[in-house]
Amino acid sequence: MGRAMLIICAGVMVSLGFVTISTSNQGKALTRTTVNNAEYVMAKNAAHTAIQMAMQEINADDGWPDTYDSPSNAWEVNIDGLDVALWMDFDPSPAHLYWEPDYLRLYSNVEHLNEVLQVTAYYRKARFSSLVPKFEGALTFAADYDKYNFTAGGSASISGNSPTSCPDSDDNTKPGIVVKPGPEGDEDQADKLSEISNIDVDADPSFAVKNDLSYQPTDELIARLSNSPGAQHLSSDHSDNLGSESNPGVFFVNDYLKLNGKQTDGYGILVVRKDAEIEYAGDDGATLDVNGNFTWNGLIIFEDAYNFKGRGTPKINGSILVGHTEEYDGEPIDIDISGNIHFQYDCKGEDYAKMAAADAVKQNKYTRLTQTENIRYASDNSDDSLIEKIKKLL
Repeated sequence: MGRAMLIICAGVMVSLGFVTISTSNQGKALTRTTVNNAEYVMAKNAAHTAIQMAMQEINADDGWPDTYDSPSNAWEVNIDGLDVALWMDFDPSPAHLYWEPDYLRLYSNVEHLNEVLQVTAYYRKARFSSLVPKFEGALTFAADYDKYNFTAGGSASISGNSPTSCPDSDDNTKPGIVVKPGPEGDEDQADKLSEISNIDVDADPSFAVKNDLSYQPTDELIARLSNSPGAQHLSSDHSDNLGSESNPGVFFVNDYLKLNGKQTDGYGILVVRKDAEIEYAGDDGATLDVNGNFTWNGLIIFEDAYNFKGRGTPKINGSILVGHTEEYDGEPIDIDISGNIHFQYDCKGEDYAKMAAADAVKQNKYTRLTQTENIRYASDNSDDSLIEKIKKLL
């Protein structure tokens, strides 16, 4: 009986030993799995964080992807003690298709268990086209009824029929002049704009009253453009060009500006502000308020500008907008188009204005299309750096 009991006890002890060893091994395996999972999550988070950091750099510098375009030129950053190497493939749209999106693929790599974890993100890059308010007409007064005066005569003319076929058929024709409601409604504005009958108007209607017309979105645009890296503030004598079809610009006139007569055209957005004055030295040496042969393609904004005189024979292809800020308390803005100036609404001019604003602000809209995570490469040498491992295994 005693011997049997000893044999039974010994068996129980051996069984318990096996159970203990098995439980211990399971615990170790579970701990190892937990640690591996935690390290994987940390590595993955570091790779994702590097992508977010890279997108911030790209928003600040549009040419940033060109610097880190291959594993040999990878951007290296340490995140929470983990080394990350990131490079990009940039696929731009053709230069002549300005509004077509570009595409960007980012490869973010981090070491995990002596292998390389790669997170790939694919983005569509589109330029902001909604910065510039929609053109309402050839000439728009986003000013209160008592804040502007209007004089017209001579050989001045206004056309609301776009010579360029617009993508939206409704945009092919605009009113000649668009205004805010007056105190007495449309009749009040009709009396104020009665001098429009003294000039040639090719628009139907010749003028229109828009109840929700406001200068507010435009003054916000101007404030943003004024502080943008791409805007040019002109003063004194100016001999350089004023933009081109492929590279329209944003130009501010804050005080006296004299054009030297070499510019025959300009493209983009021209902002004439309070106390500003533009003169043009014509070929005959005479000083004109506006160039006799000058053509502007895009948007001209008169903000709190006291006088606008359309002398000579300039042509504006696009739109002119006259307005005032909320705090403006100066004299009414005098709009005199008694010369030979021609206002031609053109949706192509609206494109130039949008391009100029987008380029000046240098801000794009990125949409993430896909994102994947993979252990992409097995590493042979644990002493290699992350970059060396990637290069060997590509």
